[in-house]
Amino acid sequence: MSDIKTGAVQAPVNLVDRIKANRSDIRTSVSDSVAAVQQVYVPTQNDKLLTVEFDRLFDSIVREIEWQAEGKNSASALRGGRVLIVTGDAGVGKTRALSRQYQTRPELVGFGEIGSGCPLLSVVAPSPFTLGVLGNEIVRKLGYHSRREIKQSEVWPMVKAMFREHQVRILHIDEAQHGDHVNWSTATQIENTLKGLLQDPEWTIWLILSGLPEVARFCQGDRSISRRTSQVRFNRVTRDHVPAMRKVVRDLMKACPTVEFEQMLTDEFMLRLIHAADGRFGVLVEFVQDALEACLAAGDRVLNGDHFADAYASRTGDEREEMNVFIAQDYDTIDVAGALWEAPVVDEVALSRAQLRRRTVAAAKAAGRRS
Repeated sequence: MSDIKTGAVQAPVNLVDRIKANRSDIRTSVSDSVAAVQQVYVPTQNDKLLTVEFDRLFDSIVREIEWQAEGKNSASALRGGRVLIVTGDAGVGKTRALSRQYQTRPELVGFGEIGSGCPLLSVVAPSPFTLGVLGNEIVRKLGYHSRREIKQSEVWPMVKAMFREHQVRILHIDEAQHGDHVNWSTATQIENTLKGLLQDPEWTIWLILSGLPEVARFCQGDRSISRRTSQVRFNRVTRDHVPAMRKVVRDLMKACPTVEFEQMLTDEFMLRLIHAADGRFGVLVEFVQDALEACLAAGDRVLNGDHFADAYASRTGDEREEMNVFIAQDYDTIDVAGALWEAPVVDEVALSRAQLRRRTVAAAKAAGRRS
């Protein structure tokens, strides 16, 4: 049941203001509480590894630029830029962990703002991955706008010039595995162009490549590149991480002190949560956020398994209890990978009585609060 406000209300032009103007007080309160939890960042061992590698990358920048300034351009002194490769399956938390580094490192103040002097530029790899499209995306991110697609032969000299103009020294390419899905000739062209940025003595660039595990194949056959490449691999959460994930849930829920949740944190529930997320840390965090939203929307103040079951059903589009990790008895036999990433079509006839009952109770509570 929708709680959209009715009446002759003049809709604001701004979309956010328009949405807010048509929300009930209850819906606004729920949204604010969920937003507070979503803003919580829980660091993991991966963050420690990233911090170490970022320190190494920044220190190599200092050494290289100072060598160049002093005219030490001999082969023994000039190493060129380094490459940091961050890999892991989708949903394990790579993007948010990198974003956290970009937003909190004092060396990267002004990240995302054109003309701020921030030395790092982040772009998403195009698909299909071609040098021309990548080059056009880079110059667009740096503030150059044109109605026409700039030719590949023209755009890369522009890229180099604009890197220097905007003092960019680090290029981050997210979803870089797209470069692994092209033919051999294109892949070689891409690798040679990026390698040229690393070895340019006039304006050396450092690379951060992130994406699926196949990103690690970048220039693996080129010893001049592989010897100055570091890698951080985001692995999946397993049953061995139950204590750590229990702490994660507690840290998240600190942002919503009005909701009780401790009774949920049994070993069995944590194992269900890890399995439901397919061992992907980022997805696990999202389940906690979604379950909290279901709890608050129902007017409850105690987080329970039903809220997580509803969040799972909503994400997968499958309402069957026997296929819901938070309800099924043999939950560990459920193939969650297919459910999470290839959601099946919902069969409304298969809606369980328990699911219908939960929805009916939640709707009744909401209606009672509005009356």
